[in-house]
Amino acid sequence: MKKLNLTTIPSEVGENATLLASWVELLYRCLAHRGLDAADIFAEVGIDPTSAHHSGSRISSLKIKKIWDMAAHRSGDASFGLTAAEVAFPAMFNSLSIAMSSSDTLFDAFQRFMRFRRVIDSTCINTLSEVEGGYKFTWAPITNYESSVGAEAFVAALMSLCRWANGPDFRPSRVTLAHNALDGEDRYAQFFNAPIEFQTDENALYFSKQILEKPMIGANQQLAIKSDQLAADYLARTERADIVNQVYNKLLKFLPERTYTEEIVAEDLNISLRSLQRKLQDKGSSYDSILQGLRRELALQLINDQQLSMDEIGQFLGFSNRSNFGRAFKRWTGVTPAAYRQS
Repeated sequence: MKKLNLTTIPSEVGENATLLASWVELLYRCLAHRGLDAADIFAEVGIDPTSAHHSGSRISSLKIKKIWDMAAHRSGDASFGLTAAEVAFPAMFNSLSIAMSSSDTLFDAFQRFMRFRRVIDSTCINTLSEVEGGYKFTWAPITNYESSVGAEAFVAALMSLCRWANGPDFRPSRVTLAHNALDGEDRYAQFFNAPIEFQTDENALYFSKQILEKPMIGANQQLAIKSDQLAADYLARTERADIVNQVYNKLLKFLPERTYTEEIVAEDLNISLRSLQRKLQDKGSSYDSILQGLRRELALQLINDQQLSMDEIGQFLGFSNRSNFGRAFKRWTGVTPAAYRQS
């Protein structure tokens, strides 16, 4: 079965998702840098502009998505996200910035990013994998909950951090982007300083082993470990207050492996089953509603892939047979999977 991209999220999760204020501060600086009225735009979407300057606060992901999209539209620049590299600052990723900059190698830094990226944002899916001759880093904005412009800004800021740590000549060996070339093709080529392919199957940066495994001048193991602890503590505090996101993330992890039950999720979260049920109930949710929401959203995405059979989709979503998948799909949409695909 082909690899499936998990890039949608149930509404009850996405509506609660938040971003680190220091990252939102970077967006504020991008707007001002490009001559847009940052305070006015923030106020327009219902965000107190001063909240972006308070490093400890968190801000609605959905509202920030609107601002990134508004910025690209009002500036007339579809590559607006690359502006993040021009205004990036060391504390933009909070303690994660320090942990990454203090790593032994850039590969270690990327691994730290993967481990703690939820400190910054929980609404983008990243992967880091080994490929022939090096490594591949991918990003996939979750449909309807994150702006592709904002996701690209995230990558631009990440590239800036790598260049601070490894020198201004740091670059990937090649880049693939899912969108078309837009009007900013030259800007992308200039920024990444690498061969770029547009309209590909995924957004990805490819790096040679030599460049990612090269020792970093600023390596400081003690500082990196201390920063790891700060990031882990912050993440734990944040996620304890958002049990719905925690369960969603666990199901997203377990679903492809087809090894999930409410008991397994509770065990992986290091809490009792009764405690999990009570915490979800306090949030007006339940394990089953999150699971069914996840299945529904993924089904509506996967059904549009003509290369996937109904059996493959049903199996991936954890249904024991095609009939059970068909009944569930009709309950969600009012029509059969085949009718939905045909329409």
